[in-house]
Amino acid sequence: MSAHPDLPDALVHFTGRPRGKDEKIPVPDFAHGSAEDRLVSILHRGVLRGSVTHWTDRPVACFSEITEEARRAMLRDGLHRGPYPPWGVMLDRAKLVELGARPALYVSRMEYDQMRVEMPARTHNRCVVYEPRPLYGRPTDWLFEREWRLVFDAMGTPELDLTQEGLVTGVITGTPGWTPPPRRRVIKDSTSVLPVPSNPDSEVASSGGMTMTTREVRTRFAGPAHGLRRLYWDGEDLVDDGKFDIEEQQMRDSFDFGGEHP
Repeated sequence: MSAHPDLPDALVHFTGRPRGKDEKIPVPDFAHGSAEDRLVSILHRGVLRGSVTHWTDRPVACFSEITEEARRAMLRDGLHRGPYPPWGVMLDRAKLVELGARPALYVSRMEYDQMRVEMPARTHNRCVVYEPRPLYGRPTDWLFEREWRLVFDAMGTPELDLTQEGLVTGVITGTPGWTPPPRRRVIKDSTSVLPVPSNPDSEVASSGGMTMTTREVRTRFAGPAHGLRRLYWDGEDLVDDGKFDIEEQQMRDSFDFGGEHP
């Protein structure tokens, strides 16, 4: 544990944030949908995917080194454009450091331009422009996020494996008792015609038949989420809400739905 009261042991990756109307950074194809949708995708795949974002030319994964009080303020009131959606993943700070994550570097626009030319890509991709009172242009002040970044190599796969032991310390949800829902995919539809037997008491024989359609469905569960700690945002604070039990979800779904499981 950290010996400093202002340095939390876990960093947070929020799966959604308030966006500006004129924001120019496009949402990656894998990140469309709501903050809840993105969390579902992360827990199903067991990875956190990096993407190019503000002031980067390489994929990065972003985290926030916020204290408990600051986290409450971000979720309840918001600190810039409104409250953050209460969906995200909390990760162990020490393990992220081992994996190469470091605090963002808050620099002036002039310093940013210089560092893009003079510094290694892994360094300048951690830069965030900080100009609260610029001589020209709009103010830029994201200091409250206390951002950390994990910069991915240009040629590698921009994914952080969340199944590493002890890396994920909790999952933030906006609904009590929430569990990532299963995903269903139709594998095959089959149509067959069943003959209708003639009525022996009728002089008119039956013709044709009855059409029957069967559907093969593949159901997948968020296995990587099994056993992870769940924290529910009740509007004022994060409340311990047990752990994900994906195995129990599978058994219940098999009984209720009767779908085919991989």
